[in-house]
Amino acid sequence: MKLGVQAFTILEECLQDFAGTLREVHDLGFHFMEWINLIADEDPGLGNGLSPKESLKVFADNDIRLTGAIFVGNDTKNLLFDMDRIQRIIDWYQEAGCTTLGIADDKFVEEDFFKRRMDAYNEIGRRCKEAGIHWMYHNHFHEQQRIGGKTILEQMLALTDPELVGFDLDVYWSLRGLVDPVKFIREHGMRMRSIHCKDFPFDKLDVVNMAKRLHPDEPLTFEGEDYYDLVGEDEFIECGQGIIKWQEVIDAANEVGCPYMFVEQDFSVHPKYECLELSKKYLETLDGLMME
Repeated sequence: MKLGVQAFTILEECLQDFAGTLREVHDLGFHFMEWINLIADEDPGLGNGLSPKESLKVFADNDIRLTGAIFVGNDTKNLLFDMDRIQRIIDWYQEAGCTTLGIADDKFVEEDFFKRRMDAYNEIGRRCKEAGIHWMYHNHFHEQQRIGGKTILEQMLALTDPELVGFDLDVYWSLRGLVDPVKFIREHGMRMRSIHCKDFPFDKLDVVNMAKRLHPDEPLTFEGEDYYDLVGEDEFIECGQGIIKWQEVIDAANEVGCPYMFVEQDFSVHPKYECLELSKKYLETLDGLMME
């Protein structure tokens, strides 16, 4: 499995100085990047107005491979039902030679909406497959809430085609939803497209369970509280500094053939590049990861 960086940690810097930020990332020793676009309904690519050709030149100049992206829009609720806009996003990343594309943040509201959403996921997955791209869902913790008496996650697995809908598994958020990431990886191996890594601090174990902060049968909505409204910045720490058993995660991911793991730090007491480097230095001591 190859180790790269998720652009979320340094997105502001990327949008201000694209080439300069990629140069910094390269100097840390990273050669792979998964992007995040927060305005995909306006810009189908990186969110900086560049074409695939222009973007790839900047990545190539800094010896970094763009593997794919996760995205949201200003109106994600409707964006994922708008197949014309979705197709433009797929076309951009196909032209860029990427292999993955996923939704970074979705809500499911109520039963009818959820079922229509899963139909949309399958359709987007079909379109992505035609373009040679894997479509992915990026998890948080709210997938353990229930709709119609069953958890969102178990219904998502049942209602989507495993050949069309994969996972961009965030191990940290999985843990906070009380989903064992190692078990999940092994049970749903064919869906594993990439993994996000950050850690949870030992001294915050009393708040690790996000179910204590969520009503089980009142799913998060697009208009209500967001993930970061429910967690503290001090509930994040660099890989190897917390409770997650990363060697077990890496071993499971390699067993099922997951191609990428991306370092991502939502919050840190350290400067952004330093926090990425701290995780990288720890992960490099483990078996089963490649930098190039």
